[in-house]
Amino acid sequence: MIRAAFRVPAVLMTVVIGTAGAASCSQNSPGPAASDRPKTAAPHPEPSRPRTAPRAADLPKHAVTGDKRPSLGAADTMATGYTGKDFLTGLSKDWKLKLDKPVEQEMPDGKKRTYVHGRVGNGLTVSAGYADRQNMSSLLCGTSTDRSDGFDFLVSCTGLDVAGIDHDKASSWLEQAKKETDSLYEKKVAETGNKKEYVVSGVFTSGPVTMVLHRAYEKYSLRILGGAVA
Repeated sequence: MIRAAFRVPAVLMTVVIGTAGAASCSQNSPGPAASDRPKTAAPHPEPSRPRTAPRAADLPKHAVTGDKRPSLGAADTMATGYTGKDFLTGLSKDWKLKLDKPVEQEMPDGKKRTYVHGRVGNGLTVSAGYADRQNMSSLLCGTSTDRSDGFDFLVSCTGLDVAGIDHDKASSWLEQAKKETDSLYEKKVAETGNKKEYVVSGVFTSGPVTMVLHRAYEKYSLRILGGAVA
């Protein structure tokens, strides 16, 4: 039986944009014909650099504002042969989630990943990612902040049945992470008057996965990633 999370958890690609100057010509000094002008090769986008997985010791242990959120490595297979199928089936049954068929999405670096998305009314969402189309690499669980059982849903997601995860520590961490993100969120709103503040919890690593809780306005997102920390 599985317990997991939604949507995804982003990579940026730098695009080099070339600018072409237009040559002006006069009646006294005619310019070369278009066919005689040297042709310049069209610029090509530069591939994004792979994200280097940081050391767990270098990551924040307590909540920070969104502009200080830690940069994690790219999600990789949580465990060889772990598809998460049983976990997702159990999670969807327990929470009455409707799981969609797998879809392929192209990432900014040109690589494709397979995702399985699911949702239920009133703000529960889940999204499982597969870096190699088979082995689970990420889980994103989301809930609206005003849903009374939303936190219980996120706790269920920490029950992901990957060998090596300490589920007791994971659920305790999530409880503390929620308290800290809520406290920092309310502090920032009081300072700025902006209810769309964005805060991120400290990072928790257990076995092969890394967990981090995001709060943005009326939404919590629990991200569980494989291989994102060295």
